[in-house]
Amino acid sequence: MAEGHSPQDDRDMGRGSHDGSSSSDASALPDFAAGGSHRYEGSASAVGAHGPATLGEPTERARRRARGTIIAVISGCVVLLGVLALVLSQTVFRSVLEDPPTTAGGGSASPRNAEGGGEYVPDPNDPELAPPPPLFTQAPTTDCYVPSSGRTGTGSSQNTMRGGGLEFTYPDTWDYPWYGGGVPYLTDIGAQARNVEGSWYSVVNVGAVEFPESEGGYPGMERAAVAIFQCYATTAGVISHFGEHPTVTDYRTESTTVDGHPAWIVQATYHFEDPDMLSSTSASVVTSIVVEGPDGPSALASDVAADHEDHVAELEEIISSLKVVS
Repeated sequence: MAEGHSPQDDRDMGRGSHDGSSSSDASALPDFAAGGSHRYEGSASAVGAHGPATLGEPTERARRRARGTIIAVISGCVVLLGVLALVLSQTVFRSVLEDPPTTAGGGSASPRNAEGGGEYVPDPNDPELAPPPPLFTQAPTTDCYVPSSGRTGTGSSQNTMRGGGLEFTYPDTWDYPWYGGGVPYLTDIGAQARNVEGSWYSVVNVGAVEFPESEGGYPGMERAAVAIFQCYATTAGVISHFGEHPTVTDYRTESTTVDGHPAWIVQATYHFEDPDMLSSTSASVVTSIVVEGPDGPSALASDVAADHEDHVAELEEIISSLKVVS
């Protein structure tokens, strides 16, 4: 049978047990009774007490690394832009710069090349393409008066021919003395010719200039040269081959000198309307030169076969040999 005990003893034992656990655990548990003054490291309260954490200054190595990265990025961008610009310059920009301008009709204004590209647009200022001045194509602006006195000129020596106050030397190939009809506004005429083919000749005439008072008399060397030129190019002897509307090229009208005297030359090449009129030439060089000499004005009037280079060269020799004589 167990030994008994009293309730007092139980109370004393319970108090003793309670007091013992309280003293042994006092140091291990937080004391909340102190008003929460105990703080844990790392809590928000602890951060507030010690201030926010800050980063230290970057090292020199870190700075160099950052600078290197920035420079590499910038260099890469520059290289990329350079490559892009090169590509554009060889494609888009080059095509814009090299493409010829277009005309109002949408065609290219550049001349046609050997491969057939482009559209040919004539330059109106090109003397080979521009239409000649009216004096070369219009009907004569004078009455084309033909003096009654005929061909009386003779040369002062062999291979020379004189008419009025002019004399020229001709090559041996010009072996045909010309006694054709009258020449507008020329009198006292001397002339020499060279055969082209059949009854067609290259001819050079010289003589004294005579304008009738009914036309106002002598109009000056330029207007006289134009009148002689126009009338000579439309006389019956040559218009039969030139036609009513021949093409005119290589024209000029300008002042010059002959043997030191003032002169005016009008010259052009007339292409026959019917190019098959003759077999060896289809054009003639027509020339008029008025020279003001001491005894009054004299003139040269001629037409030579344009497609015979030797005839044209000999005409130039004859013009260069012109002398003013009394």
